[in-house]
Amino acid sequence: MASRALWPQNEAAVTGLDYARLALLRLLWLQQQTRRAVRTGQRESAALVARTAMETCILGLWCLRDPDAVRKLRMSEVRAAPAMLTFLSITGILPQELIKQAIYALGEPEKLPDVRSMTSKIDAKTGATLAIHLYDLAYRPASQYFTHATSSALLRHVTTERRRTIRPSNPWVRRAPVRLADACVGLLAGAIANQVGASTELFAHYGEDHARRVLPPLLVTIGKAMVTTLSFADVLGLWRQALEVKKHLSRSRPDEAPAEREACLRALYDMVITRLDLDVPSEAIQPIIDYIVVKVLVQWDAEFVSRSSTPSGVGDVAEA
Repeated sequence: MASRALWPQNEAAVTGLDYARLALLRLLWLQQQTRRAVRTGQRESAALVARTAMETCILGLWCLRDPDAVRKLRMSEVRAAPAMLTFLSITGILPQELIKQAIYALGEPEKLPDVRSMTSKIDAKTGATLAIHLYDLAYRPASQYFTHATSSALLRHVTTERRRTIRPSNPWVRRAPVRLADACVGLLAGAIANQVGASTELFAHYGEDHARRVLPPLLVTIGKAMVTTLSFADVLGLWRQALEVKKHLSRSRPDEAPAEREACLRALYDMVITRLDLDVPSEAIQPIIDYIVVKVLVQWDAEFVSRSSTPSGVGDVAEA
């Protein structure tokens, strides 16, 4: 796709593919800006630009999948125009009603689908899951932590020692915004290539490889909290406790003292929660612990049965 290709002179000839190509041009620019922000240590800017890149990617993909995308894009501009021209009525140049009347003559205003709806439609049409994966993994958390004025965004200005600070904590690893922008470029470029009948293999590998390297902000936040909260003695204590639980499980059968095995496993998770000192009500943590304990015990029981059903000597041969 040549960036200098002429835009169709006749607006009626514009297609969803044309808008997708424009989206890719903007995405390539945003990719450069994300890299520049990361290189110069502008972490907040990098996250905001990467989120914009994700939204641009989704819009471009949606333009390829929705046959009515061009009309909806135009009518969404009609919907937004009165608000953008409000300054004319405020300054007394034109009445607001006259502005609306002139703009609505272009057509019935329409709101674009939200980003989540676009993403769901994209994956439903293609049978893929990468777009919705990136949305849930990075776009939504980035919106929560960086873009919108939420509690999560404001609490970034409170340190682990409960002190207020003008410099917010960074809930994302340094290179994550770049990985996200790179994944978006590969995803949209591959979709456009597929649309025009070109090879998509290189773009698919590029997008998927970078997508696998995008860490969710919440996971990074928890990891950083553990680093600052847990001392070496805490980590050593947890490690020893985990080894004891492992030995206890390996010595017992699924039908032997199930309550004792569950209590041993719960003690480990209770110890982890206590050491982390999370500012979360126990009512919110307990269901998660219950789920993990049950899942671990079920998985261990299944592995025990699998080992027991292995013919004698087979395991030794396999290990050798």
